[in-house]
Amino acid sequence: MKSWLLRSVSVVLLGTSCLFASPALADHPWKDAIQTATITADAPLQNVQLTTLMRHDSASVMGLDLNGRPVLIDSTNQTHPFPADEAERAKIPSLSVLTGQGTALWGLTTFPKAALVQLSAEGKLLQTVSLQKPLAAGSHLTAIQVHGNYAYLTDEGRAALIVVSLQDGRTQSLLPYDPSVTGRRPLIRNGQINNGPDNHPLTGGNVRFLALDTKGQWLFYMPACGPLYRIDSALLTDPAFTPVEQLDGIVEWRDTPSLGGITLSPDNVFYMSDITDGALLKFGSERNPLILVRDVRLINAGALTVSGDHEVSVLTSEDGKPHILRIALP
Repeated sequence: MKSWLLRSVSVVLLGTSCLFASPALADHPWKDAIQTATITADAPLQNVQLTTLMRHDSASVMGLDLNGRPVLIDSTNQTHPFPADEAERAKIPSLSVLTGQGTALWGLTTFPKAALVQLSAEGKLLQTVSLQKPLAAGSHLTAIQVHGNYAYLTDEGRAALIVVSLQDGRTQSLLPYDPSVTGRRPLIRNGQINNGPDNHPLTGGNVRFLALDTKGQWLFYMPACGPLYRIDSALLTDPAFTPVEQLDGIVEWRDTPSLGGITLSPDNVFYMSDITDGALLKFGSERNPLILVRDVRLINAGALTVSGDHEVSVLTSEDGKPHILRIALP
């Protein structure tokens, strides 16, 4: 009964929404945009991971260094320890992932035990929420999104979504080894299938990327090899819903090539770093799957973010070293 009610309410609330009203048609191929994007800067970075990038303000973005410490990348692509105050920096543990919620930052630390860490926009440590349950053996958490009283995590190692209550640290591992969280097809980079030591194709891992719409209702997730899935976050946070109803609520939202990263802009537009062909992809409210720019440097792309008005920034690896690309949108 509740599952039926949820779907009915969703239809009413989203009836006028173009982007989230129904799944994208798989037979709409990615095509080159009439107005293309332009790479305006390509700058080398020092000691920056490729897996995390988020907007900090209109002039700068944030990532993590190789030790898991927050690092600020300014508008001239220079890196700075964050926060600037050394004493405040010392209070922040090593983080594996980082995201933003409003003006606050949220990160995940796994040592000495798993916990969520909230920082102010200025980098002051606000609170630490310890996870009630220790991470299971083999867990590898790769992404975080936060809204309201909950944090959502991807467990690539054990193929599941994890929901954490920010009030008490209570955790739930959901959809374990469901096909939607499991890498089930080859990862393709530069048009080539990656094979493992046994000469069998590698998938690139299980669920790795996570995005949440601005209202916190729709949670999008995917392995690096695609495709992109969507589920109503209420199905994961309301204990009245059963596992069967959770499975029933999963929607394959959009097929994708192999990706290095995905982000959802404040106006609910997806941008993706395509490592299959080396491209920046866009999927917005017009429901057109567009290729904004093709460039060989994007073959080794990682995380990306909407870094300013009409700009996307992408982390890449060039000659084994991290770089940041600034891309002006059409």
